[in-house]
Formats: sequence, C-alpha cells, structure tokens
Amino acid sequence: MRALLLAGAAAVLLVGGLVAFMLFDSSSGPGGLPEPGPDGDAAAPAPPPRERGPRPPARPVGLDAGQPPAPAEAEDEGEVTEQNVQRFGQEFERRWYADRERLGRARHGELERLWYEGRRPRGDAGAREKLERLLAEFPDTNRAGCAALELGHHRLRDRGLSLDERRRLAADAWRLVGERHADALCEYNAPAAGLAKLALANQVLRYTDPAEARRVLQEIIAKHQGETDHLGQPLETTARKLLDLIP
Repeated sequence: MRALLLAGAAAVLLVGGLVAFMLFDSSSGPGGLPEPGPDGDAAAPAPPPRERGPRPPARPVGLDAGQPPAPAEAEDEGEVTEQNVQRFGQEFERRWYADRERLGRARHGELERLWYEGRRPRGDAGAREKLERLLAEFPDTNRAGCAALELGHHRLRDRGLSLDERRRLAADAWRLVGERHADALCEYNAPAAGLAKLALANQVLRYTDPAEARRVLQEIIAKHQGETDHLGQPLETTARKLLDLIP
C-alpha cells in the first residue's frame, strides 16, 4: 500500500513538472531566452516612438554677425548658404559670392532674407512686398532677376484683383526680367529670362494673344538653346510642347 502511495506521488510530481516546463517553453527560446530575430540575435521589444519637437526655422546667411545657419538646417530648408551654395550650380555660386563681396555680409544677408521670406506663399501680400523691397533696394544684384520672376507668380495669384488685372501685372513683372535682368541666374543655374518668357507665354499670352505667345516660344527655341530649368528640363523642349497646345 505504501508503495502505491509513493508511486502516485511521483506521478503527480512528474506531471506537474512537465506542465511547468511546457508553460515556460511556450514563451521562450532555447534556455528560456526570447526567440531570435531575423538576424539570429535575440529579438528586443520595439522602442516607443520618439517624439520630435518643432524644428527651428532656418536663418539666412549674414543675419547673426555674418554667421550662416547650421548645414543641416540649410539642406532641409533648401536655403542657399556658404555651406551648400555649390550644389546650386557653379555659375550661380560665383554670382552669389560676388554679390556678397560687393554688398558685405550684413547687406547680403538682408538681401537673402527678403528673397526667402518673399517667395512663399504665392499671392500673399506680405511676401510680395518683400520681393518688391528687394527689387527696390538691390536692383543690380543677380537675385533681383529671380525676384522679378517670382513677383510675376505672386501677381497672378493675387485674388484681390480681377483676372485681367492679375495677368497684366504678372506680364509686366516677367517682361521686366528680360529688360533689366536678362543675365540673371537662379538656383541650379536656371535662367531667369528664359523662365520668365515661358511663364509669360504659358500663363498669360496663350489666353490673351496666342500669336504673341507663339512668337515668344519660338524666341525661346532660337535664343535659349542649352538652357535648362531648375529640374534640368531644357527650356527648348518645354517651349516646343507649349507650341503644340496653342491653336
């Protein structure tokens, strides 16, 4: 009888141990460690998502005792500074430095601030006024041609005016580029005059004077060969495509 009791106790202990082992093994790998990840290492729990605060705005070069912003800020914002100016085109770089040398760092910094704060949002009165101030205070700089080009886009999006008035003012700004800033280059060596002609033909003349639009586009094909926009698209190619759209 005693032998039977001992055998029963042993069986209970054996079953309990087996159950405990199975429970332990179901949540662990060999040796009780977490199951390995895809690379063979123990899989760690995913870290909680990192919260990111707002990034400080990039500052134009020259606003803080001539010191440009950190390169990371400039790269993220697309701003031209001494650290990244080379990636915007060699000839653009040369003119950027030439204007800074002639104006001095402080004045050049003010020029660039007006440019970057004046570009967007298009149609905004405050932004447009900054470009107008740039053209008034820095008319003999390379950047002035880009400002006149962008001013035309601002004028075309001024919802406070009639469509006819918006087109007229935009056309005036784009013609100004060719008349006073024919050699200006914007980022990536994009020619301000050629881009202004494309904008004039595409956004104004094709609706108001198709014959003049065709003439301007043919002028681009003849006189702006080899020039490209900031994406590397030849102006001549774009002009030919627009010609096909104008009756």
